[in-house]
Amino acid sequence: MNLHQLELDSKTFVDRPLKADPKVVRDEFLKKFGGQTVENINSQELLAFRERYFDKEGQELEKCNIPGWQELPPKIARIRDETLKHFAIFLNKRWKDLCRQVKPIKHPQRHSLIVVPESFIVPGGRFREFYYWDAYWIVKGLIASNLYKMVKNMLTNFLHCVKKFGFMPNGGRVYYLRRSQPPFLIPMVYEYYKVTKDTKFIKENFNYLVKEFEFWIKNRSLIVQKYGQNFTVYQYRTVSNVPRPESYRVDVEAAVKVKQEDRQKFFQDLASAAESGWDFSSRWFKDRQTMQSIETTNVVPVDLNALLCWNANILKYLASINSIPKKLRAISNTNIFKAGDKKKVAEFESKKESISEALNAVFYNNTEKSWFDYNLRTKSHNVIFYPSNVMPLFTQCYSEIEYEKPADIVNFMDRSNLFGYQNGVPTSLETSSGEKWDFPNGWAPLQHIIIEGMRKSNNPDVQELAYKLAKKWVLANYRVYQATNQMWDKIDIIGTVPKPGSGGEYNVQDGFGWTNGVILDLLATYYDRMSVPKTSQKENSASMFKITPYLPATIKITSTGIGKKDENSQNKSDLMPQVMCFPCGHISLSLTDL
Repeated sequence: MNLHQLELDSKTFVDRPLKADPKVVRDEFLKKFGGQTVENINSQELLAFRERYFDKEGQELEKCNIPGWQELPPKIARIRDETLKHFAIFLNKRWKDLCRQVKPIKHPQRHSLIVVPESFIVPGGRFREFYYWDAYWIVKGLIASNLYKMVKNMLTNFLHCVKKFGFMPNGGRVYYLRRSQPPFLIPMVYEYYKVTKDTKFIKENFNYLVKEFEFWIKNRSLIVQKYGQNFTVYQYRTVSNVPRPESYRVDVEAAVKVKQEDRQKFFQDLASAAESGWDFSSRWFKDRQTMQSIETTNVVPVDLNALLCWNANILKYLASINSIPKKLRAISNTNIFKAGDKKKVAEFESKKESISEALNAVFYNNTEKSWFDYNLRTKSHNVIFYPSNVMPLFTQCYSEIEYEKPADIVNFMDRSNLFGYQNGVPTSLETSSGEKWDFPNGWAPLQHIIIEGMRKSNNPDVQELAYKLAKKWVLANYRVYQATNQMWDKIDIIGTVPKPGSGGEYNVQDGFGWTNGVILDLLATYYDRMSVPKTSQKENSASMFKITPYLPATIKITSTGIGKKDENSQNKSDLMPQVMCFPCGHISLSLTDL
């Protein structure tokens, strides 16, 4: 069907339900077309066959009511700038447009849809079912909208998938069952717990969270040797070595330029890049430009390893919650780890430390003072900026004593000239690939990773830069919304004319779940600071940096508490590196307000 281009998008065909059982349709197809080559099949006869045996896509789902939805939830009501408050109100309403539930299905075997028990939020556009890593930023937005029951519904669906399949697949279709996406289920549960303290939900589902974690630990690990030591690291590496069903035609066409003996590996690398969520990007290309040079399984991605480090740290926390008697929990959070399951806590602490050690040994570049992907073919870092480099800041998977790292990352980004773009930080600086996860596109989740990674640092200057970038991103999306009356999966970060992004195997998509979620989360975070400029003059968003990391003043414990010691003091007994209340490094910068 897709090779005859009966659909504009290959995904449309594999989303169509069957009108009869799979065996009947298969037998009828072989009876009608068996023995013919694909090229010799008559397209009109094939179209007639499709109309006879396949229904229209998307009919298994229906819109739903969002439990607890309110027009002006508290976190939105407190936004000070009236224009941005109305923008947030609009985004809050969009949840109702993106809410779906599965209709009663009499013959589930006739559908590619994965049936789940609860309602969910879809990204939008061609993405008419739920998706894995999209959901983290949707959840962040739902929390900003006080829609905690909707968050629980989505988590219940994902845990249902883990129970049924042993892991969380890429999305809500059976053709996604051979790959996953970045493992954000455990962080999503953590975000839900932070605002609800729903310990019952944690106790009921903790083992399934462990099961999801173990899928990655067991199925995506490999050994890398550095400095004479073996380190266990993790990569996106699917078992699939055939064209992706939802992108069948484009995969087959791309493979034409690949040697026959290399095509299975080529298809595996395509699927593995899709598992990363970055499908596609120069990040996975040997020559940084062409799809045919893709080598995803030669790349060990820093973001996945940092994310699994965070997973382990969260599981350590949830393990203690899972086993603390209710009375003890009510007394104090300070004894949480003492009161919890010490064996489980120790197990996940050990795993977190192991991944953290590998992050420093395998991914950290002491020359550039940044983390990078590691290439197995070259046995070296891919010393190129991608927002994924910042993931260890986002997941806080670096030692507290490494207080200079946030400033060092900002230094590297500044040397790469990343802060002068009109509408945000680019996904890469590669201009020739034509892929959507490259320049000049800006993606909401990547902006959020950068912003939150900086905001979570203990460095006030880096935190201020986080605010500047957040404001830039929010206002850029507001301008695009004003110009197009839509929210998009990505936007162009370079143009003075607001517009959505471009490139890749399908057109830009509207909706859009994670974009809306990120904007709502940022507005909830900076509700009292952010505003739309009153002037109609063109804003100058260029940034000028003079970055001078320094060792902060030593912290001294005095009889009256914590105080700064004179920086010139030579009294080494006053040095207290374990006391991490000082700023983590320093940046001297000048930023022009948006």
